Amino acid sequence: MKCWYLIFTLVAGFSFSSADLAAHGGTYIGPEDVVPPGGRPPAGTTPPAPTTPSPPGTPPSTPPSGSPPSPATPPTPMAPTGPNATTGNQAIGQDLSTWVFWWEFNKDRFLNLKVKVRGALPITDGAGPLAGLGNGAKIANTMAPSRLQIHNLVVPALIELIGKERNPDIATASMIALAKIGVRPEDCRGIFETHLDASVQEVRETAVISYGIMQDEGAIPILESLLLETKAGKELAGSTEVGRRTRAFAAFSLSLIGRQSKRNEIKEKVADLLYATLITDSSASKDIRVACVIGLGILDIEDPTEVVQNLSVLLDQDKMDQLVLAHIPNAMAKLLRNLPPGNTTRDAVIDQLMGYLKNRKTNRLLQQSSVQALGMLAVTGDSRNPEIFDILQHIQKKGRSRQLKNFTAISMAYLGAADLAMRNQVTDFLVTKMKKSSTLYEPWCGLSLGVMAFLLKEKGKSLHPLAMEATLEKFLSQKSPEAKGAYAIALGLMDYKLAKSPIRASLDEYRVSQFRGYAAISLGLLHAREHLPLLKQIVAESKRDPEMLMQASIGLGLMQDRSAVSNLLVYLVPENGRKPKLSVLSAVATALGFIGDKSSVTPLVNTMKNSRINQLGRAFAAVSLGMVADKDLMPWNSVFGSDLNYRAAVITLTDRQTGTGILDIR
Repeated sequence: MKCWYLIFTLVAGFSFSSADLAAHGGTYIGPEDVVPPGGRPPAGTTPPAPTTPSPPGTPPSTPPSGSPPSPATPPTPMAPTGPNATTGNQAIGQDLSTWVFWWEFNKDRFLNLKVKVRGALPITDGAGPLAGLGNGAKIANTMAPSRLQIHNLVVPALIELIGKERNPDIATASMIALAKIGVRPEDCRGIFETHLDASVQEVRETAVISYGIMQDEGAIPILESLLLETKAGKELAGSTEVGRRTRAFAAFSLSLIGRQSKRNEIKEKVADLLYATLITDSSASKDIRVACVIGLGILDIEDPTEVVQNLSVLLDQDKMDQLVLAHIPNAMAKLLRNLPPGNTTRDAVIDQLMGYLKNRKTNRLLQQSSVQALGMLAVTGDSRNPEIFDILQHIQKKGRSRQLKNFTAISMAYLGAADLAMRNQVTDFLVTKMKKSSTLYEPWCGLSLGVMAFLLKEKGKSLHPLAMEATLEKFLSQKSPEAKGAYAIALGLMDYKLAKSPIRASLDEYRVSQFRGYAAISLGLLHAREHLPLLKQIVAESKRDPEMLMQASIGLGLMQDRSAVSNLLVYLVPENGRKPKLSVLSAVATALGFIGDKSSVTPLVNTMKNSRINQLGRAFAAVSLGMVADKDLMPWNSVFGSDLNYRAAVITLTDRQTGTGILDIR
């Protein structure tokens, strides 16, 4: 299970079949496989083979594989139109270029759940919660678990569990939880190392990435030997080879350590390792090289000039596979985005990317990434910003693919938020296109207005009120559930209080689970605590609808409500003694992690330690504990998914078929 549980925010209303989903969990990023041709291992290589594990709680006849069962049946496309055209877990939109994909890959920084869940609680009166979190005084203490709870209760229980149990689901869940909590690295380092030669590939990968999640600089020699497949690395892996997947995970793990390190020499060492591997790796699979490029992009290097120039040369040489090259623009932009205007390296990269966009022969994936990167490269006061606006506008009109055009909307939002001088021009563009352009581009513009409003608010600025009014009007007039969801999220990001009542009313109008889920999240973003009873009712009624349960729980978490925790705990251990479906366990564990606080720690520890409970239930209790006691405010892998060209995915990045990519782990 890898403690990797399926994100039942479930983009595009993923339809759960009656078959159990992968026991290892993972974040499901879309209704279809985003891995393009070439992103899977070439013929002759063998990825981890899916096998169906024994029923939870029963001894297997053979050693457990820990591998996921066959993927669930693909969702049925939703019949279009009307508020009541479909009900339940129907899929909304199967187009890979839909806005939903971008949101699911990028939503963590906008929801910022951990900060809100752990924040001070609003005082309530006898009539119930006061409406509006900004009104009235607040209780001073936060709801984060105490250090005493973590050190004396949670960590010992996890270490004991992983020492006693041989079940791979429990082993992987416990390792990720320990890594998230991040205490006693000297103890955990040994635990992870003992699993590097496990017979189950998912267990080995989990051990490798756990070093990075824990940010353990002492593990760098271990990860280096695995990445470079040295003799020591092969011995750790207990094999004549380390393996493609394990090496890719080592690259991701090293980048996490390098990003968080306060020592410049560590950052430089990691950068050198990743770049050297990038230019020397000759494996038929692209996973290792893609991991190195993405890993380089997340390193917070004080002076990224040399790294960016090296990547720029690789991009122009065009000697690598297009799938690898497609990740370089985003990596360069992430490294450069904090440099001041007028920086010569940034200017050179802007020229390079604009050249790719003007050349119609440029590979489509590289063009998509170039559009994304240009938005990230916009900074306040830069004379290049009008040029960026002009080329984004041109691509929106003349671009060769729908995805290429759609990415222009998000880049416009970044441009408008970065440079206040461009704000009105960008706002006019997005509002005009939202009101009337192509049916598929309009929701992207609405979402982008929400993104821009959110980013402006972080700077103490605001989006023009007329743009918010226009977005609400579009929400009210829109009939398509998928598009309507985009406007609901946008209104939440805008914190447009006048939208609370219309969004609440839409929950009665529309019965499509995915739209209702996004409407619930929007109410959470709007701090619409007057609608807490409705969201709690939805959670209570969603046992058979994991997607809805998850989204409504996120809404409750955003509203800082914990009253649903006791009901969710019951789902892990049903009173009738039945074994809950994996999809329900995963959604409940995730929901508990989102809205749980220190009051949920003891019940979760008791559940995890109860040997009479089926193993999956105990494993998912460990998942929840890892989320509740997480040392970091943001999910550890959000840094990889943010501003990623997910259309250039490889299976170690994200994989619908097995749920075993780096972005499929929480």
